Amino acid sequence: MSNYKIKCEVVQILTNTFKCSTVGQTFIIGSRTPEGMCARAYAAIYPAAVAMRFSEDISWEQGRGYVEIMCPDNDVLYRLTRVK
Repeated sequence: MSNYKIKCEVVQILTNTFKCSTVGQTFIIGSRTPEGMCARAYAAIYPAAVAMRFSEDISWEQGRGYVEIMCPDNDVLYRLTRVK
């Protein structure tokens, strides 16, 4: 069974109402919210990160090995990528 690390990167900020992120900021997703990451954003990306962690390919990926997810406040776009 595959077991990848998942890198989460801030790729776009629309409004950043809560000033919680900066473009280029990266996190490695594990079982707990990474230090410095918004808990609401973590809750939004976590299901996709778990699916990607244990799978080589998922049909809803936007590109080879990555998926983009908007935070629940619709102001920060995150890209999840498998680290091989």
